[in-house]
Amino acid sequence: MMKFVVAACLIFSVVSADYVVKNKDNMLSYREECVTELSVPADLVEQYQKWQYPNDAKTQCYLKCVFTKWGLFDTESGFNVENIHTQLVRGSANHDDELHGKIAACADKNEQGSNACEWAWRGANCLLKNHLQLIQQSLAPKA
Repeated sequence: MMKFVVAACLIFSVVSADYVVKNKDNMLSYREECVTELSVPADLVEQYQKWQYPNDAKTQCYLKCVFTKWGLFDTESGFNVENIHTQLVRGSANHDDELHGKIAACADKNEQGSNACEWAWRGANCLLKNHLQLIQQSLAPKA
């Protein structure tokens, strides 16, 4: 019985430890990679640095790129609500709480049949509108 409990704990810790919380350095690196990969013009980059993401094709694909690099979005399955929640609380998250439900509300299953860029923009825009302060706090250095 004890071996089973230890094995179960090990399996659970591996599953829950898949996502590593990212920091501002990661964000800047992902931003730079995506700007380069997509040839994002300087005027858009300036808007992104102010947390402004207009609804245009370049911005949609930029957000898809960044969220994919973060491990928060996948073109097949969409947003990973657990990973987003873990990132926002900077570690262990209670996936039964109110915040989890609010994050999940932004992560649609692409019932609209949009392309991946538009799908990513839609969810990211919702998250930024509703949780910008948490997003910014999650990137700040830990005290």
